[in-house]
Amino acid sequence: MSPLRGACNVALVSRIRRCAALLAPACLLAISAALSGCGGPAPESAWDPDSVADAFAQPSGALMWPGLARSFLVDSGGALLNGLWSVRFTPSADGTPAGPPLRIASEDRWLPVLRWNRTNGDVHWRFEAVGWPARSDSDSVLAVSLRVRVVNSGSAEQRVKLEARLDSMPQPPRFVAPDGDTPPPRVLAWNGVAARDSCCGWSEAGGAGAVTTFEATLRAGEQRELRFVLPSHPLPRADLDACARIAHTRRVANVRAFWSGAIAHGTRFELGDPDVERALSAATVVLLACRERWGGNWYPIGGPFQYRDTWIRDGARLIQALAITNHLAEARACAAGLATLQWPQGPFLTQRGQLDGTGQALWAFEQAGLRPAPAPEIGGFARQAMLACRWGEWQRELGRGAGWPYGRMLPFADPHDGELTEAPLVGNDLWMLAGYRAAARLCGAAGRKQDSTTIEAWRAVYATDFADALARRGSRDVPPCWQGEGRDWGNLTAAWPAQVLAPGDPRVERMARRVWRTVGGAGLLSYGDPDSLQTYVGADLGVWAMLADQPATADSVLAAVLAWRNASGAGAELFSRAHRDYGWNLPPHPTSAAALVALVRNALVFDDGDTLMLTLGARDRWWSGAKVSGAPTRWGMLDLSFRREGDHAHWSWSAVPVWTALRVPRGTRVAEAPAPLVREPGGHRVLAPPGATSADVRLEAEDAGR
Repeated sequence: MSPLRGACNVALVSRIRRCAALLAPACLLAISAALSGCGGPAPESAWDPDSVADAFAQPSGALMWPGLARSFLVDSGGALLNGLWSVRFTPSADGTPAGPPLRIASEDRWLPVLRWNRTNGDVHWRFEAVGWPARSDSDSVLAVSLRVRVVNSGSAEQRVKLEARLDSMPQPPRFVAPDGDTPPPRVLAWNGVAARDSCCGWSEAGGAGAVTTFEATLRAGEQRELRFVLPSHPLPRADLDACARIAHTRRVANVRAFWSGAIAHGTRFELGDPDVERALSAATVVLLACRERWGGNWYPIGGPFQYRDTWIRDGARLIQALAITNHLAEARACAAGLATLQWPQGPFLTQRGQLDGTGQALWAFEQAGLRPAPAPEIGGFARQAMLACRWGEWQRELGRGAGWPYGRMLPFADPHDGELTEAPLVGNDLWMLAGYRAAARLCGAAGRKQDSTTIEAWRAVYATDFADALARRGSRDVPPCWQGEGRDWGNLTAAWPAQVLAPGDPRVERMARRVWRTVGGAGLLSYGDPDSLQTYVGADLGVWAMLADQPATADSVLAAVLAWRNASGAGAELFSRAHRDYGWNLPPHPTSAAALVALVRNALVFDDGDTLMLTLGARDRWWSGAKVSGAPTRWGMLDLSFRREGDHAHWSWSAVPVWTALRVPRGTRVAEAPAPLVREPGGHRVLAPPGATSADVRLEAEDAGR
């Protein structure tokens, strides 16, 4: 159902982007290029990709850009693939081929300046690549600037050679061409002879066929450089020549400026924890890049490679993660894209049998549309939400008339994914209930009070019916299906984000313990085979653990998500724990990125209830002094700082018109909380009244007095 086809002054760059957030990415790049051009090339950063951590056995990297219709994969052999053809490099010294890359890493493990090394003896081949829009925002061509530096670090002369070959995609392909049935070019050629010749790459070494070759003799200590420009689509030689006229160092500086500005535009996290801060930046790059423009609308996509299409379940997560980290223009534009996918009867559906899409779309509208204040699009979202809820009630009414025991739940479906069963799915109803809550909020914010009241009434009855169905099912926890068996998927959202069951509900606790038992404790969940770990499906249980006042458990989930990332800071969707191999599930996956963002942000600022909750899952290291700046909440923009000093914990935050719950550091409880603070039972939280902006409490050890 998807319609998809096809620094001189960084602060100034950031301010321009704040004022022009809806400009096309290529236009923003032009601004970055102009500004970075006024001071000459930035000094080259010296860093070794082989020193960057990578959780996976096979390295890979992605070169992508917001809105462009194709990306480049750098695979484990150091080849570049764009879905239609590949560019394979064969470096050698004195006839001996170089080995494959050990790592393919992003700068600082987040910024998409990719580097990888290939070595044979004393000869080192150092690759560096960046991607940027090739020409303008009117086409969807990505161009890669690739520089290869060969260094003879030995004491003897070496004869070196680099062959670069354009070839059709390997069989079977690592990923399918994202723009459908587009065939690869009939002729794969470098450079071309005439300016109008269509070619698939530009090489400084020259050549007009499918192979370009560089050869040289290097004295001891000598090095040489070679430049390539690789487009995602065939381009005339004149266009490639124009791309190549801009030096590689300038391209790198422009890309750094663009992405640094994009990160600066969002919520700022200063946690004293560089690994987490860089992980957030890497996740944000993935979320911003996994958006495509079609027919004048922006759509979230499931990944730059084999998932390059719109799945509502992935798109909703991407939208929510961008919204809660102040990338509001991008989140709302993608929400408006999802809004075009509503069927005339009311549901939202992009993949056959995935009935969870309706609730997820409504949740995405609410997540993007109500922070930090109602969006201009709120009226349209509210109207569509009401239509979707009417469809939900229509489905439930049909079921009531059938007299079937679970007839008041959404109907039988085969999602061909997730639960992998033909059954009525618990997750569909959880998401629809989340959608009802979102719809009521949207209608209320849009001034449609009667619609909001009506939906709230529908939801109350639906929630009662859900509880009755759960009791009838007879499961001690929350099962995947109302009848039969299936894999755990949508049921894992029961406490959050669906918020149908309370965090303290024993069914949620038992479900969490059951699914974690298979993997040996709280962390990533297995999917199918116990050795197959899934990056994001169980991440919601980390947020549940925060709400259930189990911060150590929540931290175990976050630690696992952080640990299983590649050298670019990206997570894969599904992989083998024993072999550290993700097979065809190529990173990066935007839902994995969204899960990481949601875990960190909710550990610090949680605003999905009627109470603002701060530091629910703050790590011990963060208590040395941390700040969050520019976090959009339901009650306005929020700044937060907190720290622990000896036996005192201190918070400062922007005033909100609701009560604020403050969670003390792990291993401690509140010994003394001066008025007007209110100590909650258990002593792990204090409540500050509406309008409060600071709090200071005295702590004692968790086991004091026991």
